[in-house]
Amino acid sequence: MTTKENIKFIKLPENFKADLGSFTIDPSIELPILLEERRDKVEDKDLTVENIVAGMISVIAHHPDNPNFSYYKSFVLASDPHIVEKLNQAAIAKEQRKEFEFAEELFLAVYHLLPQNASCVNLATLYSYLAVEARSKGEDEKVWIKKVRSTLEDGIERFGEDEMILSELSSFEAYMGNLEEAKEYGERYMEVAEESERKEEVRKMLKEIAFKLENSEAISEAYDFITLGEPDKALPIIDKFLSANPSIWNGYFLKGWALRIRKDYDEAKECFLECIKLGESNSEIYNELSICELEGGNKELAKAYLETACDLDESNLTTTTNLAYLYLADGEFDEAREYLERARFLAKDDKFVKGLIEEYEKATGEKIGDIIHEEYVKNTENHDNEDYPGASFQEDLRKFALSVDEDFDFEDEDDECSCNCGHCHDDNECENDGECSCHNKEGHGCKCHH
Repeated sequence: MTTKENIKFIKLPENFKADLGSFTIDPSIELPILLEERRDKVEDKDLTVENIVAGMISVIAHHPDNPNFSYYKSFVLASDPHIVEKLNQAAIAKEQRKEFEFAEELFLAVYHLLPQNASCVNLATLYSYLAVEARSKGEDEKVWIKKVRSTLEDGIERFGEDEMILSELSSFEAYMGNLEEAKEYGERYMEVAEESERKEEVRKMLKEIAFKLENSEAISEAYDFITLGEPDKALPIIDKFLSANPSIWNGYFLKGWALRIRKDYDEAKECFLECIKLGESNSEIYNELSICELEGGNKELAKAYLETACDLDESNLTTTTNLAYLYLADGEFDEAREYLERARFLAKDDKFVKGLIEEYEKATGEKIGDIIHEEYVKNTENHDNEDYPGASFQEDLRKFALSVDEDFDFEDEDDECSCNCGHCHDDNECENDGECSCHNKEGHGCKCHH
């Protein structure tokens, strides 16, 4: 329940007294008062400053066009000089507990009581949470997306070319795939922002956007060829792109991916190393390097690359299970168990994870219990909080910037095999016998069958 659901308007008796400093109560003005749930009559015991302020906060949040808005606002601020800060803290607490409706009311009250760029961004971020929540329930998220945008645009109207709000608008539009709008807001931000780490991030984002706007058609075509298992058709397109854009890491990643699928592992490895030289470091690059080294017979280096991939993205099931498999195959059972427990935490019902655990238990005679190491759970929870969708447009932007195209999704979340070992068909059947030796979307020498 939010406070707006049980508000009654009354006129205070002339003998009502309250210590509000220099503020003078006007008995002729009707005041909103908050009643307990399921009550509809105001009694003398309800006539407290706390109940009146609670009612006013609801009106301030949801009805800023109320003719007595200014009076209510002055009353609330007079009641407690720290009330805005307290309301903001309460809103954050409600948001963290996913009591989103109540959090919205409190954030709206803060924004209307003391309009600031930070309160504008806080409210917009809450709406992004609500969009994610709606999406997760299969509900329409459009109303919340619209509120994110309208809140930030309202902030620009209120505060002018504010760098914080322009930054959020640019990131938000980039996340939504509206690159022209993201570019416009990003450029406006660059004009007003002081040099900072954030400004450097926006500068990099604008380069990514410009790259995508200029080259999305060619890169999309190359990507399509690769995913269709036709790397030879993709490579000329990528080489033409790289000749015009020799310092763009995405192009080298695509080329390395195509070469690796073609089993030109040494050349592919050089492309992935070039991505790192250009300053990019993500789990997909190191996973690909691991595959190349494994195919070249360098198993220890392959494991080292996978360890780096896991460190960069603890929630990546592909790299975690690949590493667990390699340790298990080499009889390094302590290490295998660590990554098996991580994998089980990420996807306890995954068939491949279950199969690896069975192999581990068969090889060691040990049973992996239900309790996952406390330290790892703690780390994973922290990681999940940082990566919670909608919590930060910048984090979503980081994921967006990993791709050259909107559909540039390196993660394969299906349980079905989609490797390119050369034997699998579109129906996920394989000519080879044996069990899959990887949990990778392309595999590394896998012999899978379904």
